Amino acid sequence: MSPLLSLRGQTVVLETDFCTDVDDVAALSLLCGAAKAHPDAFRLGGVSCNVKSPFIAAAVKTVLSAWGMQDVPVGVTEDDLPPSGNRSDYLAGLAARWRGGEASCGPARELYRRILSKAADGSVTVLSIGFFNTLDEVLADDPALFRRKVRCVYAMAGGFARCAGNAEFNVKGYLDATRRFLDAWDGPIVFVGFECGETVMTDLSGLPAEFDAHPLVEAFRHHRGPAMKHSSWDPITVDLALHGENECYELGPAGRVRAAADASTPFESDPAGNARVLRFRAPDDAVSARISSLVREAAGLPQK
Repeated sequence: MSPLLSLRGQTVVLETDFCTDVDDVAALSLLCGAAKAHPDAFRLGGVSCNVKSPFIAAAVKTVLSAWGMQDVPVGVTEDDLPPSGNRSDYLAGLAARWRGGEASCGPARELYRRILSKAADGSVTVLSIGFFNTLDEVLADDPALFRRKVRCVYAMAGGFARCAGNAEFNVKGYLDATRRFLDAWDGPIVFVGFECGETVMTDLSGLPAEFDAHPLVEAFRHHRGPAMKHSSWDPITVDLALHGENECYELGPAGRVRAAADASTPFESDPAGNARVLRFRAPDDAVSARISSLVREAAGLPQK
């Protein structure tokens, strides 16, 4: 799978729940920093939010504005809330900081239609760090268009290795939609399982007070308090899509992943399969150091 930064003219859609955990904010921050630094490689075509909230569009716009990217379109699902709800310790605070007028957004499905209809064939990469409800709907709306335009999907979802058999949050949130999408999508998909981010910390501790107003720092403080550390599932997914395999990451053999009725995600080895699963080459502390450094750099924060 070619990493985004080795390509030219790609469009990225971030598919996110943008609530509950704060690693969504770190992931969007990392993606914005990369988009500004590497405009020839890709542009951020849109942010699709797969959980409803009156605050979510303004909160996303607040983060985008830190990079001068407030014009990036935001779409929000029209689906009912999943059982997990949309509770967040940081969402309302970020939304209250938006000063760009009403944070206009439309249905997420329409956002995808606009992006896909204008994109060159094979030029769209979807980074899914939330639920699969919107992806299921968009693929079902026009399967030929989705398959023609989307190069690949990176998904923070499922449990593999030591977490095999577990019902992971992003899979079970809209389980029926997850099962339909994974059954129907036959293009390349890379999974970052729960086991990869659980014990890898994004560390924003020790920052000088002058950075308190940065939306990423504010979100971490609302969600994590003085610790300023959080598990790194979502920024790892973005990092892998941007940079590919390296001293920290490798992709396992090809296979197929389906969501079972119990929300587990069994992996079936198959040389002709469309799925790969992330594995670590380095210990967790080395991956933590990498992710923390990349997120800080992208956000213009001092290194620890």
